[in-house]
Amino acid sequence: MLRLLSWPILCVMLAVLTSCSNFDQEFTVQSANSTIEVYTDGTAFVLENFDILVKKARNYGGVYVDIPERFKDVSGGVHWRDFELAAAGRDGQDEYYFKENNVPGHSIYIGNEHCKGCSSDLPTGVTKIQIAYWLGRLVRHESDREVLFLPAYMGRVHGQGAKKTLTLKLPPGGTVRPSQQGQEVAYDIMRSASNEILVSIPAGKGDRVLPDIEIEYPVGTFLTITSGERVQWWLSDHFLPFISILGPLIAGLFVLTRLGQGWRLPAPLIAVDSKKSESTSPALAAYLFSNWKPDAAKPAFMASACHLAMKRLLRLSSLGEECEASDLSARQVRKKGKVERARWYGLPAVTRSVFGRIEGERPVNDRRTVVNALYGFEPHLRQLVAEEYWKARGGVDRARLATATSILALGVAVAYFSGLLIFSGAICGVLLIVFVAVTMFRHPERFPGAAGSFEQFKQAMALLVGFPAMLSFALYYIGTTEIISEQWPYLMAILLDIAGIVTVLAMLRLLTPKQRKIHNNILILNRYFLGEIEGPAMSVECYEHYLPFAVALNLEQRWTERFNLWRESEKMETYAPDWRSSS
Repeated sequence: MLRLLSWPILCVMLAVLTSCSNFDQEFTVQSANSTIEVYTDGTAFVLENFDILVKKARNYGGVYVDIPERFKDVSGGVHWRDFELAAAGRDGQDEYYFKENNVPGHSIYIGNEHCKGCSSDLPTGVTKIQIAYWLGRLVRHESDREVLFLPAYMGRVHGQGAKKTLTLKLPPGGTVRPSQQGQEVAYDIMRSASNEILVSIPAGKGDRVLPDIEIEYPVGTFLTITSGERVQWWLSDHFLPFISILGPLIAGLFVLTRLGQGWRLPAPLIAVDSKKSESTSPALAAYLFSNWKPDAAKPAFMASACHLAMKRLLRLSSLGEECEASDLSARQVRKKGKVERARWYGLPAVTRSVFGRIEGERPVNDRRTVVNALYGFEPHLRQLVAEEYWKARGGVDRARLATATSILALGVAVAYFSGLLIFSGAICGVLLIVFVAVTMFRHPERFPGAAGSFEQFKQAMALLVGFPAMLSFALYYIGTTEIISEQWPYLMAILLDIAGIVTVLAMLRLLTPKQRKIHNNILILNRYFLGEIEGPAMSVECYEHYLPFAVALNLEQRWTERFNLWRESEKMETYAPDWRSSS
């Protein structure tokens, strides 16, 4: 997009609409005239007139008038001037227009509306574009005087052959300051009346940055501003930089706070926590111990079946792959009183779901092969365990959600007011497509396969055509869109906001204190089963209580050996539990 903007000064100019249009080939600015009427409250009413020669019958259908509102004064201070559009027209008639944001202010499109069935072409020949608007805050105070500063209008109208003139209607009593030293005077100033100044920029001059026009007035010429107005002006001057800094600042504070909480997590356990074992399902222990690997499904399923046996809801013939379940009694338990129903619903959801899978197997002589119930159940098993692990975090992390939402809102606001909304959306689209592609490659199990041939065709088209097309379009837009110098700091702020959102959401992987206790307890259980540390005193109740966790950690044989050694030391010759069925 070729816009010829003059950032240090407040000026109005025509530019090419988009990269789809070549302004020099389609249009020529023949003349540009402005009338600026300044009032005693320091505001001004501006009327702009442009004579445009439309050279081609096929053209974009309109032009942009850029209204910069942010500029630097002579002292180097950056200020923001209010803008309010009054009217926009073409050839003396009201014309279709729309407003866009950019870093210095607004861009107003004036021309034919673009829609389906609409002809957006302007007729060839000379057409007149008019725009009227209000500006605020054109006065600053300097000790014993007031200075009306008029940033040079029409310094860089697109097209060097156009004559540019400005008529300034001012309050009486002002004195024009001489031009700044060392700057070439590229315009002529002539006082046409006591309260009127004519500024002329001759044709043939190249685009250039012109010095401001400053007019001194005695104190009291303009209305005195209130302290509230001063605060409002200061906020408007610093609004965009403030929200640009606020997003990364919020993200940084959140990360530091959460890392500080991580440093203050309780020290690793040095003893088995029996209460924590009661509130953790053996299936979750299996997945955590294997770091969520897919092969954890079998020990998680078998440990849940063992857990059911320990609760006397079924009987198992063994704890190996040939294990068979019989005497399923959960249905009768649920029909009994409150105590029995509480015993059933007190089990973890994943354990109850495993019972349903075993119960659904076709029995042979009242026996069901446990491992057969696992086939096809692995994804749902992992989902149930993940839900249990998520609940162990303590519910939804509202602070993380609010932080990510706040950073997103600030990033959108910065992109909107800096004119980078579509550009930022293209960047986010590229990052999202790349993330989805990498996730599909590394974790294909997270994306369910299509059921029918048509669904498979749609998935193939999305992967082979849709994603590459969207990625190409986004990259093309990013590569062909010009980022002006004043937009770069805000683009960096937007990128930092994106990084902040990703970081905040990625911290979901950090363990909460509750999850850290679960992890520590599982590691302690592993060492306890191996006999490396002391723990609860061995007994029949202790053996049966921790047996499902031993199965989950693939240490059932070692745990049973320790139990048998204890039985020998206690002279216990037989152990015939009622959870075990005969072969």
